Amino acid sequence: MTQDIITFIGRFHPLWVHLPIGFLIIAVLLKGYVVLGKKPALHEAVSFALLLGTISALVAALLGFLLSRSGGYEGELLDIHLIAGWTTVLLAGIAWWVNKNEDKISKKLNYSILGFLILTLSVTGHFGGSLTHGEDYLTAYAPFSGMQDESKGRVLATMEEAEVFTDVIQPILRSKCQSCHRPGKSKGELNMVSYETLVKGGENGPVIISLDGEKSELIRRVTLPKDHDDFMPSEGKKPLTEEEIQWIRWWIEKGKADPKISLLEADEDLIEWAKPRLNILGAEKMLAVSIDTVQLMLLEKIGFRVRVLSQETGALDIVLPSEVATGQVSELLKTLLPIKDHIYWLSLAETGIQDSDLNLIAQFSNIQRLRIENNPISDAGISALKDLSRLEVLNLNGTMVSSSGLEALAEIKSLQSLFLWNTAVNPQDEWVIKLSSEKVKVVFGA
Repeated sequence: MTQDIITFIGRFHPLWVHLPIGFLIIAVLLKGYVVLGKKPALHEAVSFALLLGTISALVAALLGFLLSRSGGYEGELLDIHLIAGWTTVLLAGIAWWVNKNEDKISKKLNYSILGFLILTLSVTGHFGGSLTHGEDYLTAYAPFSGMQDESKGRVLATMEEAEVFTDVIQPILRSKCQSCHRPGKSKGELNMVSYETLVKGGENGPVIISLDGEKSELIRRVTLPKDHDDFMPSEGKKPLTEEEIQWIRWWIEKGKADPKISLLEADEDLIEWAKPRLNILGAEKMLAVSIDTVQLMLLEKIGFRVRVLSQETGALDIVLPSEVATGQVSELLKTLLPIKDHIYWLSLAETGIQDSDLNLIAQFSNIQRLRIENNPISDAGISALKDLSRLEVLNLNGTMVSSSGLEALAEIKSLQSLFLWNTAVNPQDEWVIKLSSEKVKVVFGA
């Protein structure tokens, strides 16, 4: 009964925890307004907001501590979250006291404490989110993060490569179960992030019994009535579909819970359901991606900065730092030739490239953004770029290009932006006007 009461009270933590965040952020913003806007009349409002923030942070920390005692949370993430939470409470209280006595405290100390308060508040929130949603919750959907949608499983070249567990069962568990059964939050001591941890089971023993779906706790939990206390997934999360349950049952009963059993051994109706959910690129694209992977290691070792723009096509953003290029830019550019078709963005600013190097760059037919500013490039070299049919952005700032060199660039129909600051090009030149009339943004500013 005591544990139930602790769990009941602790579960108010997610509801309450947003109060101190709001109060403390408002307090810091108000403080900035008081100082920068010279509004001393609002000084008491800052103190009041800090007081409310301190009290609500203390309550949130206590509720969080009780929630952590209910089980299902453990590991380094929880420890960091707890330490950061109590540090936030302490700093909030200090900030309130310092603000109340700011006439006796140096301004530098006052502002430093507020800065550290926001920092610890951010750290606390980040690790709290990591506990609830997973360590990559903040970056998983970031633009150009290079991460594939994990709910689709791994990338395959053909159907023949597909395995039931890796390509069907694991994506189902990742989507529907791992929010509560993963490192840092393994409810019932059950971790589902891998085959090994899944078959190990939880606090009540194995959840999978090979060849026997009815005795497998995993099957029992997901097929209980939704209002049953043991039904999984719990707490209003999206339940497994009938097809997903059929797949798990087939894998346990007919697939013998084998982690390597082929997808093609499954029943035809199950295969048809799985087909559109598999991440099959095809052999040609798989080869392209594998070539990129091999080359990335070499390029980074040389000194290039490499970023994957698209995992599926292998599109790359390549940057050659000026300090790496010193005296050897021509040779370094030749190392890009094996992956020239995968280079979509290329930056060679201040690397010392010459007109002759642009003949090599012209072979990179898929380039969309090219930065070659602050290099000794002339009109003669620029003409080599006219065949880059996909080029959209070209930066020529600080080069020796003149108006006569723009004639070749006018042939690039895909061009959208052209940067010509600190060049010999006259903004009133006829080719500038012509390019502008063709909806090319010609920029002469810094």
